[in-house]
Amino acid sequence: MSRVDRLLTSGAVACGAFFAAVAPAAACSVCFGDPNAPMTKSVEMGVWFLLGTVLLVEAAFGIFFFVYLRRRVRNVRDPMPHPMLRLVKKEA
Repeated sequence: MSRVDRLLTSGAVACGAFFAAVAPAAACSVCFGDPNAPMTKSVEMGVWFLLGTVLLVEAAFGIFFFVYLRRRVRNVRDPMPHPMLRLVKKEA
């Protein structure tokens, strides 16, 4: 066996031993407990609040780009015009 083959074999054996020795994960008391408990209800409300916040921010971005594109189509004057670049001829 070459050195690379031995390294790969020993790595595979080490990974297999690691995964065989891991204990199964147990759910926390909030996830595993009573679905009608006050702690579970407050966690659910927190998740809904954060989801609503994310959706509100995404909607604000969408409205911003919609208004911007609509103004561009109507040729509304840009509040910050592009700079005018002029060619300056060098005097000899």
